[in-house]
Amino acid sequence: MKILVTGGSGFIGTNYIEFAISKRFEVLNIDTKPPFKKEHIQFWKECDIMDFDKLKKIIFEFKPEYVVHLAAKTGAHSIRDIKEFAPNIQGVENLIKALIDYSGLMSERVNGIREGCLKRVIFTSSLLVCKMGYIPKHDEDYMPTTAYGQSKVEGEKIVRNWQNLPFEWTIIRPISVWGPWMIEPYINFFKAIKQGWYFHIGDGHYKRSMGYVENIAHEIHSILLAPSEKVHKKTFYVGDPEPTDLHDFAESVREKMGAPKIHRMPMWIAKTFAKVGDTLKILGWTNAPLTSFRLKNITTEYVFDLSPILEVCDGKLPYDRETAVEKTVEWFKRCYN
Repeated sequence: MKILVTGGSGFIGTNYIEFAISKRFEVLNIDTKPPFKKEHIQFWKECDIMDFDKLKKIIFEFKPEYVVHLAAKTGAHSIRDIKEFAPNIQGVENLIKALIDYSGLMSERVNGIREGCLKRVIFTSSLLVCKMGYIPKHDEDYMPTTAYGQSKVEGEKIVRNWQNLPFEWTIIRPISVWGPWMIEPYINFFKAIKQGWYFHIGDGHYKRSMGYVENIAHEIHSILLAPSEKVHKKTFYVGDPEPTDLHDFAESVREKMGAPKIHRMPMWIAKTFAKVGDTLKILGWTNAPLTSFRLKNITTEYVFDLSPILEVCDGKLPYDRETAVEKTVEWFKRCYN
């Protein structure tokens, strides 16, 4: 089983590649940056998905049976020009065109029999194809509020509207992912708890869907292996099925870290600090600890129905919340102590 991963040097990609190689699958990561883990260097080739010719050449040489497309341009909500997120649009189109050419070549080589050729592609989208807190009524019920979110909408539309693709496809939308090799915002969440300057805002008990990254790696692989009727042309939110109480989650992290007690911040004080943060950001301080945008994200509740992806995984995921927190804290201590 040969799996091509785009963006495999990033957070989810690092964990998925680790999962795939542990199962002894042949993996190739194409990314503009080298992997987080030095052990993954041997599986990496430098490539920008905006470079169509190089992308196509690598695909033809590797001859993948499956593709997990994770590569993307991310950015702050303050970036308002969708052109800044061209890899999320043109990059998707480049990948599809290269895979169509590859599929055509391989079909010719085996006289029309596609055994051993490209079977399935997973395209990674984003929770932010809709505004925070909005639960879409169907797969194409979009409501983005950022240029990044709109770019992911456009990427999804390219996949959905392409006629007669010679491979099966699935779209995934990861939900609030955390775990080893995480980046913002959750690495800042763990750092704040460790350093004792994280606060429960208001009562702190905000419910939301979240996803431990190694469970998501398992979900991705389950999609690759699932029967066609379960996943082809479908969209899945991927994450943990049980919603997370942010208060309890923070307390669990604090306990495993042996960190200081977490104090409460009344909402009116939080709103005051957020307005100060907004002003500091206008003045050029990009790392203001609290802004109105961040405060809204913290206090907005959203719970998605994850039973569809759980069904693909035969009703179970490898890690429960307690084990996931333990593994993440162990990784955090190795990297940040």
